[in-house]
Amino acid sequence: MLFLKKIILKRDISMSQSPNKLEKIKKITSSHSNLFKRIFKELNLIIKGKREIMYSDIINLIIREGYKGEIYNEIILWCNYNIRQGKYIVVIEQIKL
Repeated sequence: MLFLKKIILKRDISMSQSPNKLEKIKKITSSHSNLFKRIFKELNLIIKGKREIMYSDIINLIIREGYKGEIYNEIILWCNYNIRQGKYIVVIEQIKL
């Protein structure tokens, strides 16, 4: 339990020391709209409307398909940020496609 608390505190400190990085993660959607459209098309083919798309679906697709690069890393960070905020379902209006 003590080990877990140290990790959480370390993460909180690093996020507070880099507000520019946090702002970049929050605003990722406007600069990556074409990639998000492609990811949503792929996920819709996989899920087939059975449920809503979740942030974890985006992360899993990127990892499963082996997509690499800075842009994909930024999207994974953005998804993780939203999951930590308690948001699990992707709201398409929020992404501004």
